[in-house]
Amino acid sequence: MLQIDEQLYSMTKGKIGEPFKHAIAQMSNETSRIWGELLPIERILVSDAQALALVKSYCIEDVAAFSSVEQGVKKVLQNLMQHNYDAQLLQYMALHQLIEIQGLLRFLTGLDITLPAQEIQQLAVHKIADKWLIHPIWREDKDFWYLLHGKKLYSVFMQVDIVSIQNPALLILHLQKVLVNTMSKNRVATIIHQIIQHITQRSKPSYELKNLHLSDVIIHFTSGTRHFRKLRKHIAKIKAMWFEGRWALTEKEQTLLAYILLEEAVFRKDSEQILAQGLFLIEEDRLNNHIVELMVEYNEVLRIIPPQPETIVKAYHNNCGEFIFYYVIEALVKKQRFERVIALLKDYEIASCTEIYQYMSGVQDKDLLHKIEASVQRGIAHIIDGSLQNIRQSLTKWQEGYPMKNGPYAEIILMTSKHVCHILKSLWATERFELFERLIEIYRKYLFVPAHFNQLRAFVAATVHSNDL
Repeated sequence: MLQIDEQLYSMTKGKIGEPFKHAIAQMSNETSRIWGELLPIERILVSDAQALALVKSYCIEDVAAFSSVEQGVKKVLQNLMQHNYDAQLLQYMALHQLIEIQGLLRFLTGLDITLPAQEIQQLAVHKIADKWLIHPIWREDKDFWYLLHGKKLYSVFMQVDIVSIQNPALLILHLQKVLVNTMSKNRVATIIHQIIQHITQRSKPSYELKNLHLSDVIIHFTSGTRHFRKLRKHIAKIKAMWFEGRWALTEKEQTLLAYILLEEAVFRKDSEQILAQGLFLIEEDRLNNHIVELMVEYNEVLRIIPPQPETIVKAYHNNCGEFIFYYVIEALVKKQRFERVIALLKDYEIASCTEIYQYMSGVQDKDLLHKIEASVQRGIAHIIDGSLQNIRQSLTKWQEGYPMKNGPYAEIILMTSKHVCHILKSLWATERFELFERLIEIYRKYLFVPAHFNQLRAFVAATVHSNDL
C-alpha cells in the first residue's frame, strides 16, 4: 500500500467526517476554498516501476494459482505504460471469466465490473504526466477510500496543468462518480464547477480545456434541478468562448449542446427554443450523422433505447430521435405551422411510424391504410406481452387498462394520444382527409383520451367555422 494511504487510514481508523478532515490537514501544505486541503503531488503520484509493483501487489494474489496469468498481467501492464493509456478503472473480472479471456487483466474505461469477493473492490489507475496515480477501493471502510480517491483527484486537478493529464475530461467525470458515493449530487456539481473555473483561469485555450468545459455541462445536466436551470447560461458562455479558432466547437459538439438545450427547453416548456434546437438537430441530418459517437461518448445524456418506427404506440422519451420529433411537432402545431409538420412526416420515418411515412411519401399500396391499424395492434401487443403471440388477448388487456390514470400503460397512452392528435390536426389543416379519417378511426378505437380528443374536436370545429366565414 502507498505510504500516504497507510498513514491516513491509520490516523482516521477508516472514518470520514472530522477525523478525515483533521488527518488530511496534517498531510497538507496548501489549501483552497473549493474543497479544502490539497495532498502533496509528490506523495500521491508514483513512477512506472512503483505503479507496476503496486498493481501487482493489489491484484496478483487473486490469480496466482494460474501459471500463465502472471506473465499476461505483466505484459499488459507494460504495454499500458509504454503506450500511455489511461486505464481509468482497472478491475479483475471473476476468476472463471479470467480463464475465459486467457488470464489477462482487463483495462476498462468507465465500466464498473465487480471484482471477486476479496478485500479489494476496484483499483483506479490514472496517467498523470510521466507518473501514475494508483488508488485502491477496499471493501472495508469503502466510504473512506472513495473520499480519499476524490481528494487525490481534486489535488491533481488543482496542481497539475491539464495538458499533462491524460483525458482530463473523462477524469473529471470519474471524480464526479467517486464523490457522489459520499456527498450529494448538488454538492459534487458545485465542487467540480469551481475546479473547472480555477483551471480555466490558469490555463491557455486547448483541446483539453474545451472538453473539460463540455464535461462540466454534462455534470450540470445530470445533477438535479438547481444545476439544470443554469444550463442555458452556462452553454452560452461555452459557445462564446469556443466560437472560433483552432479549438472551435465541432459539429458533433454543437449537436450535443443543442440536444441538451432541447431537453432544457422541454423542461421550461419553451416552444421557441424547442423549435430552434430541435430543427437544428433534424436539419442536415446532424443528429443522425453523430448519433452513434454521441451515444458512446455521452450515454449519460442521450436516450439510447433503439427507435421503434414500426409502431406509433410507444414511450417517445425513450429514444433521443423520437423524443426530438415528438416535441418539435408539438411546438409546430402550437405555432400552427402545419405544412412543416407534414414535411417532417414525409421526410422522417421516426416522426410517426413506417406506414404513415410510406403513405405520406406516396408509396402505392392499396392496403396501406389498413396496415396502420395492424401496426398499432402489434405495438400494443409488444407493450403488453413482449411478443406478437397473443395479439387478441393483449388488445383486451390494453382496452381494459389504458383508461386508468395510474395504470401500467398511462405514460405511453398519454404520449401517443397527444402525438397522434398533433398529427391529426396537421392532416386536417392541410386537407389530407383520407389519412385523417382512417387515423381518427384508429385513434378512437385504441388511443382515445377524452381531454386530447376534445381539444382536437374544438380545433376542427374552429377551422370549419373559420372556413364558413
